[in-house]
Amino acid sequence: MILLSSSRGSDIAQLLTMVIVFVVVLAASVWVTKWIGNYQKNQYASGNIEVIESARVAPGKWVEIVRIGNKYKILAVCKDTVTYLGDIDESELKRGETSEKKSFSDVLSKAFSDKEE
Repeated sequence: MILLSSSRGSDIAQLLTMVIVFVVVLAASVWVTKWIGNYQKNQYASGNIEVIESARVAPGKWVEIVRIGNKYKILAVCKDTVTYLGDIDESELKRGETSEKKSFSDVLSKAFSDKEE
């Protein structure tokens, strides 16, 4: 009975309030996500350790090529352990082409233009 007794004006006010709260929460979550992403990127970019490539060999098991300083190491990474497998020379690595950074809008417009053809 309470639901039937409310006025139309208060229903619209509640709806607008909920939409505003939703937009504020959504904007805050986007801002926090970007802030955390930039923070983590800066933490990993300034170090001497870099994961060059990783390949999954089984569920929860990976083989990774890692650069530590100027040396390249091969590691087996499992759920509970990390095992050193050996060294590899930089000359033995096949480096992929470094992709240029594209904005999200460029990638999105290219995806939609491919679908239209």
